[in-house]
This record gives sequence, structure tokens and C-alpha cells, in this order.
Amino acid sequence: MQNLNRVKKLHFYKIVKIIPALLVGFLLSNKVSADIYIYIDKNGDQHFAERKVDENYRLLLRSETNKAPATFKNWKEKSYSKAGVPRNKTLQQKYHPIVVKAAHKYQLEPEFLHAVITAESSYRRKAVSSAGAKGLMQLMPVTAKRFGVDDPFDPKQSIHAGALYLKKLLKEFKTKRLALAAYNAGEGAVRRYNREIPPYPETQKYVKKVMGFYWHYKDNM
Repeated sequence: MQNLNRVKKLHFYKIVKIIPALLVGFLLSNKVSADIYIYIDKNGDQHFAERKVDENYRLLLRSETNKAPATFKNWKEKSYSKAGVPRNKTLQQKYHPIVVKAAHKYQLEPEFLHAVITAESSYRRKAVSSAGAKGLMQLMPVTAKRFGVDDPFDPKQSIHAGALYLKKLLKEFKTKRLALAAYNAGEGAVRRYNREIPPYPETQKYVKKVMGFYWHYKDNM
């Protein structure tokens, strides 16, 4: 599918590297004059365009001429925005055996997996974000497909796929913070910013939140 529109996308790919740094400024200024679409490919790279190049592109920002108001929070907005450390640990305990097995299989800490699940979905297996991320680990469709997930709402598939993804991210980026940044914003974003946490407010907030949950679980689980 990507090859079908490669020529049309070429112009937009040339500005991919500069748009992330400028995008926040555009949005905060409330003076956007064109729609902006985003496509996250299988490598985690984000591609921007001023129109829907193909079905892979999702609307990120509406222009002033559109009826719906422009909003930045719809980009990669996930369930973690309203999540907190669960007061009722029933669901956490329900999925704990799967978490432990996945952590053991992929050489991760169970507390780390629990922290990600808490931030992503607060253990709601049918959670769906406005960006289309689904399940306990809030897998984007392209990520679910990448790791062979048939049903993103199946707890076992979601947790194991998320754990495998985190293992791969940790192998490449070495630290939990960078792995989390890549999990949230995509591997490509972390690579583009010299293997540092991208300057996206949403991603920076996400990393802090998950690490806070992680240290909480290290002391209380």
C-alpha cells in the first residue's frame, strides 16, 4: 500500500523532520490554515501531510475553515490521561498471572509491565483511545499487526505483544525512559531527537507518569 502513493508522499516526507518541532507552536498559536494528517508506519516513524494521502493517514489537526475546532490533544491521546494507580486492585490481581508470565518470558520486571498497563488503560481490557489504540496495552493497529495480535482486546495477546515490544525498545534504547518514550511516540521520534525523549508534552508527561507507577509498584507490590 505504501508503494502505491510513494510519489505523492515524497513531498511530505521531506518536511517530516522539521514538522514535529514546529507543530506545537502552530497549535498553540491557534492560527492553523490547513488540515494536518499523520501516518505512523510500521517502524514507528511519523509522517505528516496537509491532506489524507491514503487510508493510513488520520486527521491530526483541523484548519480554521473546518467546522470542528482545532485540537492538539487528539493526537495519540490515550486512556492513561485519566488513569491513576488503581484503588481497587481486583483487575490488577486478575491479570497479574499473565503479567508475570510475560515478564518472565521477555525478561522484564512485572512492576514495569504493570506500570505501563496502569498508565495505558488502568486495566480496562476494552479501552480504546481516540487515536485507535486498543486493549490493556493500548496497541495501535499497526503495532498489533506487527506482533501478530489477532484480538487486541484479548488480555493475553495484548500483554504479551506489549511486553515483546517493550523488550525490543529496551534492547535498542537501553533505558526504561527512552523505551517508554518510543512506546508512546514511536521509535522514529526517539531516533530523530538523537535518542532523547522527544519534546512532546504528551510524551514527556507519559514517561514521568509510568516511571512514577513503576517506582510505586517496586515498593508496594
